[in-house]
Amino acid sequence: MLLILSSSSFSQTDTNRICFSYSKAKLIALDLVKGDSAIAELKIANKMIWQLNEKIDAQDSLVTLYVAKEQNYIGQVSNYDQIVTKQKTIITGLESDVEKLNRKNERLKKGLKWLGGGFVASILTIITLVAIK
Repeated sequence: MLLILSSSSFSQTDTNRICFSYSKAKLIALDLVKGDSAIAELKIANKMIWQLNEKIDAQDSLVTLYVAKEQNYIGQVSNYDQIVTKQKTIITGLESDVEKLNRKNERLKKGLKWLGGGFVASILTIITLVAIK
């Protein structure tokens, strides 16, 4: 009972006013300022997070685009390699055909020389026989 009587108490008669000591009021004001600052920092942090997420989305779309381009380039290189391989095969075949045709051409030239020589010999023989008669 003595504790209750010896403790200080106050009552509020006006509900529009609250009475605090100066040090308590100062602490309350500092807490309110810190709270307002924390809310402002939270808004800024949330805005920065949103901007970073937007930047990440943009970078993800760029990465996806570059991956697609890389796959396209790999496909083009593969197609080019296949074309080069086919061209080499065709060129090798054509070169062997050219060699065969050159050999046949040389044989024909030799044959024509013999044929021409035989024709001249035939004509000379005919002329000689006509002249002798």
